Amino acid sequence: RGPLVKRALIAADEMGVEVKMYAVEKNPNAVVTLKGMLREKDWSDRVEIIESDMRVWESPDKADVMISELLGSFGDNELSPECLDGAERFLNKDTGIMIPESYRSYVAPLQSHKLHTDVLAYDDITHIETAYVVKIHSGYLIAPPQ
Repeated sequence: RGPLVKRALIAADEMGVEVKMYAVEKNPNAVVTLKGMLREKDWSDRVEIIESDMRVWESPDKADVMISELLGSFGDNELSPECLDGAERFLNKDTGIMIPESYRSYVAPLQSHKLHTDVLAYDDITHIETAYVVKIHSGYLIAPPQ
């Protein structure tokens, strides 16, 4: 998205490196934001916005650096492994690097009276057996994250 493209271009400028960047985005709202930034910042000679799913797009070039922000609350909730495995075919085999190089998700059992009460209000087993990603303001960590 915009901030990631902006930071990558700033890093390239600070290193004195010429770049050609493909910003591959399938979210139509993010594409609108990127196109606005492209015009506003005059990145047209350095950035090409590709409105596509990275799993089906065919890159004309091999990348030296591939940067992804495909992380959610869990490392796989945006199909990150599937997307990045598929996109890796565009990475220069000898010198290419991926950022992030790896990532890890952690889980921990937690007891929260408020979350328990909210889930019970649905009155069905599906909501009770669903994993929830929430910011806990008050809860008891039963065991450390692992």
